[in-house]
Amino acid sequence: MYVIEFRFEDDDPIAAPAREGETLLAVARRAGVPIQAPCSGLGSCGKCRVQLLSGSLNAAPSYYIPDDEYAEGWRLACTARICGDACVLVGE
Repeated sequence: MYVIEFRFEDDDPIAAPAREGETLLAVARRAGVPIQAPCSGLGSCGKCRVQLLSGSLNAAPSYYIPDDEYAEGWRLACTARICGDACVLVGE
């Protein structure tokens, strides 16, 4: 079991347990973290962007995240899979 910490610009962080292989969006939903996902987690809208601050996520580059932003840690929560402890910033 891993721990994912969700950080926000104007609110206290939320820590949530996570299993290897589940999506970051699933962990966020279970923990009550508000991440927009109008496409229901299909990776087709790009609205669930989060920034990986520390740790690791298994997440391939996406059409919705330019290469320079991917290098800065931006990922789609719906396609990022848990592979260890991580800390992410929710919102832009």
